[in-house]
Amino acid sequence: MYDLPPDPVSGKRRVLKRRGKTKALARARLDEAVKQYERSGKLPSTAAPLLGDWLDRWLREFVKPRLRPRTWKTYVSVIESNIKPAIGGVRLDRLQPRHFRLLEQWITKGDPNAVPPRRPKSSGTAGSAWRTLHKALEDAVKEGLIDRNPCDLADAPRVVLRKRQTLTAAQARSLIDAERDPLWHLMWRLAFELGMRQGERLGLTLSEIREIDGVLCIEIRQQLQEFSPDERDFPADMVVRHLEDSAYLVPPKTNSGYRAIPLPRSLAIELMAFVKARGISGPEDLVFVGEDGKHLRRQADEEPRFAEALRAAGIEGHFVPHSARHTAATAMMRLGLTDAVRKSIMGHASIDVTDNVYTHVSTSDMAQATAQIEAMLSAG
Repeated sequence: MYDLPPDPVSGKRRVLKRRGKTKALARARLDEAVKQYERSGKLPSTAAPLLGDWLDRWLREFVKPRLRPRTWKTYVSVIESNIKPAIGGVRLDRLQPRHFRLLEQWITKGDPNAVPPRRPKSSGTAGSAWRTLHKALEDAVKEGLIDRNPCDLADAPRVVLRKRQTLTAAQARSLIDAERDPLWHLMWRLAFELGMRQGERLGLTLSEIREIDGVLCIEIRQQLQEFSPDERDFPADMVVRHLEDSAYLVPPKTNSGYRAIPLPRSLAIELMAFVKARGISGPEDLVFVGEDGKHLRRQADEEPRFAEALRAAGIEGHFVPHSARHTAATAMMRLGLTDAVRKSIMGHASIDVTDNVYTHVSTSDMAQATAQIEAMLSAG
């Protein structure tokens, strides 16, 4: 037995126990358990924890309880695939700028002589590893394991952004006009005219279509996502609704994702006519479903359908459905809409470095904006 520090909540005694067939075996197991506690920083030690040990503890105790399963998996992947293999054996108090440069090089240069050969990765991957490491070391400072965040002494990796191909307003209008299926015609209008995310469109329910200040709006409260079995350990405070198979309706990722988007008049008429024609009446019924009555899938349904719509409109190039948000954002910028209006429609926390926290955007302001976007796309 080994006395651990008292429980921080109740103050009660805590004991670390290990058993074995012999006293020597039990002692060896206990010693190893104590070393593991020391390595991760749970117990005082003469040496600071190894970065890899701290990251294991950080993922388990700090990250998993407060993040969505898929986001947590991303953190695990970044750490296991990049950070730990590169510099995981360095102790927290020994981290220096050269270690962060080593991490960046390890990621972006690769190693053809490794077994198996390690292919170089993008600067974006290096940036993701840096941001993850910065958060983990910030929590290490709060835990008292180190005095300051060593990342602050070094330069972050320079990330080279790749521009996504975006349809012009004229191309977006051609795609919408060429679409003959009522469901997908509406889908493309919601994407290009309102900038709705894929999950928001696929998970749209009748209850989210409501009148606000005399204007028919889509009040976004959820999005459809698919989760594999090992991604379904949802946080206790996260309200989710299981649809079928791997599909769930989950809340927006950030508070700014909750928003109401006014519908241009013609789009409102088309949407309500579609709802009536399909006999959608239950408040929580999905507006867009397949012929089998089940939810539409992003990769199996929407992405192939988008490629078909591009061909029908005679548009060449590599475009993905998410690029519609870029088209909508570009249209708003060209129209000279204020940052506050653009943020409210798109559901962004900020635009560049501007964050109008105390600016209120009225429904009429946004209704005028979405009407302008519709007119711009119609004009081409």
